[in-house]
Amino acid sequence: MEQLLELAQHAALEAGKAIMEVYAQPFEVYTKDDDSPVTQADLRASNIIKEILKPTGIPFVSEEDLPPDRSQYKRYWLVDPLDGTVEFVNRNGEFTVNIALIDDKQPVLGVIYAPVTNQLWYAVGTHRVCPPVTQRTHAMRPYTVLVSRSHRTPEVDAYINKVLRPAHPDLVIDTQGSSLKFARLAEGSADVYVCYSKTKEWDTAAADAILRAAGGKVLRISDGQPLEYSKKDYPNPPFVAWAAHRNTL
Repeated sequence: MEQLLELAQHAALEAGKAIMEVYAQPFEVYTKDDDSPVTQADLRASNIIKEILKPTGIPFVSEEDLPPDRSQYKRYWLVDPLDGTVEFVNRNGEFTVNIALIDDKQPVLGVIYAPVTNQLWYAVGTHRVCPPVTQRTHAMRPYTVLVSRSHRTPEVDAYINKVLRPAHPDLVIDTQGSSLKFARLAEGSADVYVCYSKTKEWDTAAADAILRAAGGKVLRISDGQPLEYSKKDYPNPPFVAWAAHRNTL
């Protein structure tokens, strides 16, 4: 697994270089069948990651390279080559490369790379990688709720007001793009992320692996159970991600 982690890290870094080359120039934005945006950076990054991971012999599933059927895959790479394309297009820097390894429907390895800040988060199995923030640091800041910068919905605010605010009346809400929200939870610089927007498995898999390794949880709002992977379809249901020190209200 350590060799797979090293290869995934290398793939994320190389994809990040290609993304930044596109980011530095004028670029076209296209619309996919689901009305989501895509750029040349998404496609280049996906191809780079696929080639680097190819020697592993493990099937490759990417947002930009979906197989007709993945039901026969017990173990496979699940990749979002450019998470936060809207943030990329808006040039605010809040986008990432996400690479996960799914094994028996669980994310067991995750890599997140933020090209603009050159930050890398990663985890394999239950190995905790992100350095923990001290309890004193937690006490020094307010209870922090993260929401999507570009995809915040009324349901998110309703959940915050009904479920979180009664227990934490002085909570603060912070916006963030892409899987950087999960990275902040893993690091301990925020407490919870509420999501009702239309995410897919590739948006969350790498981040889920990292947050789990850091002691956090990503739970479906409907029943409080962990997010599922390798479903028949890729969309995630609404979920709440909790930092390790905030697994409850």
